[in-house]
Amino acid sequence: MKKIIPSFLTILNLVCGCLAIALAFQFQFEAVLILVCLGVFFDFLDGLAARALDSVTNFGKHLDSITDVITSGVVPGIIVYQLFKLSGNKVSDFEVYILGYDLIFSLSPISFIAFFITIASAIRLSKYNTLTRSDEFIGLPTPANAIFFASLPVLINSDILIESKQIFLNNYFLIGSVISSVILMNSPFRLFSFNISFKNFQSNVYQLLIIIISIPILLYFNLGGFAIIVLIYLLLNIIRNLWSVF
Repeated sequence: MKKIIPSFLTILNLVCGCLAIALAFQFQFEAVLILVCLGVFFDFLDGLAARALDSVTNFGKHLDSITDVITSGVVPGIIVYQLFKLSGNKVSDFEVYILGYDLIFSLSPISFIAFFITIASAIRLSKYNTLTRSDEFIGLPTPANAIFFASLPVLINSDILIESKQIFLNNYFLIGSVISSVILMNSPFRLFSFNISFKNFQSNVYQLLIIIISIPILLYFNLGGFAIIVLIYLLLNIIRNLWSVF
């Protein structure tokens, strides 16, 4: 029974990812963001439960990785694909003759750049499986990356930024975001985790700081504020890494 609980939580994450995919194709971005956040929460819980119940298994690790590729890799890829379409990129019809069937696909070719996020997420998760557990992340974690892209359209469509949405809904911004995501997830850039140390409370400064900063941001920007919080998380880590050098 102990081994079932972590896997059940992982499957809940998978369900959230599948529902998020379906809703992303319907442009229901707020619901997608909520499902991604729930999926990330279940992802956190399954690891916590596996360690607490001493039920870490190879099956659980593989199931968790596959699920993370879907929730934290495929979902943000589809979201950005949809944002490319909303940016006014032309959808073209492609006719393919296969095994006697004349198939027609309506696609936006440039929008497929979005799925470099999915590929980079899968590569990162494969590398992460070979690393030992640490108090730091090497590269931007896929859940943080997924939350950023899931909250981006919500932020863009908020009352605060609605008049400036064309700044974000253009190919230059979206391609730049995809490239940044690919690099950050697979870079050697060190980022603090959200594990709270009760032995050395001073080591929790950055974790507490981002929690304090997040509260007014979420109150002001609502769910769209998560995109800003991820950017602040990256900024704090740049400061932290520079501070350690000097």
